[in-house]
Amino acid sequence: MESELNMSESEEASVPTTKRYEQLRDQVVARPGAAERLASLRDETLAEIDLFNLRRALDLSQTDVAEGLGISQAAVSQLEHSEDLKLSTLRRYLGRLGAQLRLVAVFEEDGEERTVQFRAGGR
Repeated sequence: MESELNMSESEEASVPTTKRYEQLRDQVVARPGAAERLASLRDETLAEIDLFNLRRALDLSQTDVAEGLGISQAAVSQLEHSEDLKLSTLRRYLGRLGAQLRLVAVFEEDGEERTVQFRAGGR
C-alpha cells in the first residue's frame, strides 16, 4: 500500500515546479509596454474601488469605523452597501479612514473633457 502512495521518480519529474511571485512579476514587468498597461489597470481598479474594499485595504474593521463615527457596526455595513449616500455621510466615513472627499465635475465639450473641482455645501 505504501508503494502506491509514493510517486515514482519519473512521476515526480513531471510535476511542474512553482515559481516565486517575484520571478513571475519580473517576467510580466519585463514585457514591452507592461509598465503602461499595469499603470492603466491600476488606475481603473482604483477608480472602481468601493467603500468595503477601501476599508479592508486599510486593515480596518467595520467596528473600528463604527466606533470612530459613533454609529453601530450594522450601520457601517448598510452604508458600505448603499448605492445612494449623502455627501456628508461619505465625507465623515472617508474622514474616519484618513481621507478627504473631493468632488470633480467633468464636462465634455467638442470631444474634450474639462474637470472642475468644487465644494458641495459649506464654505
